[in-house]
Amino acid sequence: MIRINLIGEKKKQSKKKSRGGSGVKLEGMGSGSSGLLIGILLVGVVAAGFWWWTLSKDLQSWNQQISDADQEIKRLEEIIKKGEEYEAKKALLARKIDLITDLKKQQGVPVYILDQVSKNLPEFLWLDRMSASTNEINISGKATNYNAVSNFYTNLSDSGFFSNVSLGRTFEVPEGVAFSLNCNFVGKPSSEEG
Repeated sequence: MIRINLIGEKKKQSKKKSRGGSGVKLEGMGSGSSGLLIGILLVGVVAAGFWWWTLSKDLQSWNQQISDADQEIKRLEEIIKKGEEYEAKKALLARKIDLITDLKKQQGVPVYILDQVSKNLPEFLWLDRMSASTNEINISGKATNYNAVSNFYTNLSDSGFFSNVSLGRTFEVPEGVAFSLNCNFVGKPSSEEG
């Protein structure tokens, strides 16, 4: 009897069919999936290129902003330096103005004293030396005669600006008469205030 092994042949045929069938499926699917894969890669490359281009533009923009900011910093540093120099000059001028103001305040009384003494000087009398400390004034000078010295004494006493006028030593010299005088400066008389 002849036996036929149909099961073994079926296995062989099914192996051949599966190999042949899968080969056809892979070929058909391989060309479609290759195109799809190439398309995905192209889209990825384009997206990466666009992303790189965007980042490079941003980088250029940031570099430009940094460069502009550096230039602005340099410009502002010069302005700040000029501002500091201006403030130093302003402070120096303020100190000078304060000093001048103080000197003017201190100068007011001596100038006023000199003005009043000069208004009370009679003719033929001149001053050699005058000193003042606080309100006490010491005067020394020369005149052509004793009457000029006496007139000076009287003028100071009657002016109202000087008190305690006292005549010191008076003596003759080749030019005429030398004298010394002491008094106190009292300021403006009450009749001039107001």
